[in-house]
Amino acid sequence: MIVLPSDGFELIGIVTDDTKTKVGKDFYDLYYYLYNDYKINAGKIVTLNEEFSFARNTKIIISIDNEVVYEFLAKPDEEYLNEMAQQSIYATYLYLKNVEKQSKYFTQY
Repeated sequence: MIVLPSDGFELIGIVTDDTKTKVGKDFYDLYYYLYNDYKINAGKIVTLNEEFSFARNTKIIISIDNEVVYEFLAKPDEEYLNEMAQQSIYATYLYLKNVEKQSKYFTQY
């Protein structure tokens, strides 16, 4: 049974892009395509953030509700970005399933 909010609609499947470099944008594209392919469509906002790290490296951080789900140092290698996109989609999926499972056990008053 699906319960709709009282205002009549709910935004799902939002992935925000806060990347700063071409490598970050390429990763975002890979991640977003996988996100849609696996039909995750979470009710929570997934944020991809890119921070400058050591020397010329950048760190990509995937977070949901201000909680870090997965992070890694970016490299401009296409194979590496594909692998990191697969791993981060898996981490996102596990996080969302865990939150869903926890919400069944807790009753809000």
